[in-house]
Amino acid sequence: MSEQELIEASPCKLRNGDWGCKTAQPVSVGDTVQIVTRANKQWRAQITQVIWTDDQTCICATESENSRAKPSASKDKPARQGSRAPKAAARRGHASPEPDEHVPAPPRTDAMPTDDLDSMADAAAEQEADYDDVMSAMAEFEREKGQ
Repeated sequence: MSEQELIEASPCKLRNGDWGCKTAQPVSVGDTVQIVTRANKQWRAQITQVIWTDDQTCICATESENSRAKPSASKDKPARQGSRAPKAAARRGHASPEPDEHVPAPPRTDAMPTDDLDSMADAAAEQEADYDDVMSAMAEFEREKGQ
């Protein structure tokens, strides 16, 4: 599959704590997508499960092509005591390949900040604008007082 034929997706954190992707087009299990981050880092991944979908958006569990190509070293070694691997394996074992119909749709708004850093930057900019207004008023008051 060429780069032009791949569906573009963005990474997203799934409710179970794993990373997956969000696409703007319908996809199905086994499809390969090109995941692109905001920093323009790109990699290919295969859809392993469609978590939620509507007519336009799909949220999916994925497996990176890089991780599929390399055999995991943890499979060759016995698990250490206190290892968290059994919990993670049990968590993934209950997943069904069918989309969950009871999962609410993701929010659709352009006004929502894209992440915490954007939200913090917006709040800081508002505070600076308010501070500038106060300082301008103070400077004007001082000028009027001096005349």
